[in-house]
Amino acid sequence: MFGNLKYPILLLWVLLLLTGCSSSGNDEDIVSFVEPKPGRTVGLKKEWSRSVEGTPKEYMNHPRQIAVTQEDVFVGTYGGQVVRVDKKRGKIVWQKNIGSEVVGGVAVWEDLVFAGSVAGKMVALSREDGKQVWESSVATTVASAPAVTGDKVIFTTLDNRTYALDSKSGKLQWTHSSVPQTLVIKGAATPVVNGELVYVGYSTGELFAINLSNGKVIWTQNLSRLSGRSEFERLQDLDAEMVVGKHDSDNLVPKIYAVNHQGYIKAFHVISGEQIWEQKFSAIRRPLLWGSQLFVSAVGGHIVSISSEDGLEVWRTEVSDGYLTAPVRLGNRIIVGDNMGRLLSLDPTSGRVVGLDKRVNPIIADPVVDGVTLLLWTNEGDLIRYTVDEL
Repeated sequence: MFGNLKYPILLLWVLLLLTGCSSSGNDEDIVSFVEPKPGRTVGLKKEWSRSVEGTPKEYMNHPRQIAVTQEDVFVGTYGGQVVRVDKKRGKIVWQKNIGSEVVGGVAVWEDLVFAGSVAGKMVALSREDGKQVWESSVATTVASAPAVTGDKVIFTTLDNRTYALDSKSGKLQWTHSSVPQTLVIKGAATPVVNGELVYVGYSTGELFAINLSNGKVIWTQNLSRLSGRSEFERLQDLDAEMVVGKHDSDNLVPKIYAVNHQGYIKAFHVISGEQIWEQKFSAIRRPLLWGSQLFVSAVGGHIVSISSEDGLEVWRTEVSDGYLTAPVRLGNRIIVGDNMGRLLSLDPTSGRVVGLDKRVNPIIADPVVDGVTLLLWTNEGDLIRYTVDEL
C-alpha cells in the first residue's frame, strides 16, 4: 500500500479524537469542560435521514467531505462505497464499491464523480449510473478529497505528493512532491484552485502555490513551528483546506488563509505569496471566512474569531471537550458539530452559544450548507437533511 516510501507512515487519528489537546501544551491551563447551556435548540427541522453505510471500525471514520449538487448528494464511505442520494427525498439512486476505503471524500464535475481510495487509486464514475469511466493508480493512499476544475482532477497523497490527472481520461498531467513524513494525521487538505493557481498543503507544514497548467511552483511558504515535547505535539500537518478571500475593493489585498496543526494561522498575498500576518494556532479543519472575520475550530474545542485583515483575535469560545468539525454559516449563525454528537449554533458577533442539539451519532464530517438547508454526514453512516425551523 505504501509503494516506494522509504519509511512506513503511521496514521494519527485516534489521538486527535480522544485527546482534543490544547495548542498551549501547558498542563496548568487544563480545566474541566463545562458544556454550554443556551436553553434552546439550534432550530432545525429534520426533512429526512438515510442510512448509507454502517459504522466504521472503532476509532476510525467516514470521509469528512461530501459533495452536494442541485439534485443530489454524493458521499464516500469507510467501506469503499460511493453513493448518490436524491437530495429532495433522501432515496439512494445508486452505489458503487471502488474496492477500498475512501479517505478524503468525493467531488463532482459535470457528468463525473471522483473518489480516491486508501489503496492508491483515483476513480471516475458516471454521475448518471455509477459505472466506472476510468481508474488511475498512484504510489500511496489518496489522502485528500479531489479538486476538479475544467480538464483536471487534483489531489494529494499520504506521501506528500500532488497529482493532476486529465479529468476525462485519468492520464497524468503533472506531479509535485515534498518530503514524506513518518508520522502524519490521517487525511490531507483538499487542493484549492484559484484562477491559474492551485494551492496545496503537506504534512511538513508547507504551502505551495502551483501553476495549474504545468505544475511549476510559483511560491512556497511554511507554517511549521519547531517545538513540542512529544511526537504528537510536533505534528505540523497542513490538513485544513485553505481559504481564498474575495475582495471587491482595490484597497484590500487579496489573501489566502492557511492554518496547520501546532503551528500558525497565516495570511498571504494570493499571487506573490508575501506573508501579511501570522498568529500561533492549531487547527486541522477549514476556516470560515465571513465578512472581515475568520472563524476557526481550534484543536482543543474552541471556536475562535480572528480579524481577517490583521490576524487579531476577536473572541474565543470553548464549545466542546471533543473534536470539532469545520464551522459553517447558516443564516445569521455559525454552526459546528463535534465527535461527541453535539451540534451548536453561535452568534458571530459575540461568540455566544445560542443553540445546542445533543445527538447520538458522532459528527466528524464537515456540515454542508445548501441554501436554507443543512446536510450532516454522521460517523454512524447516516446522511441527514435539515431545513431551518428557527434561527
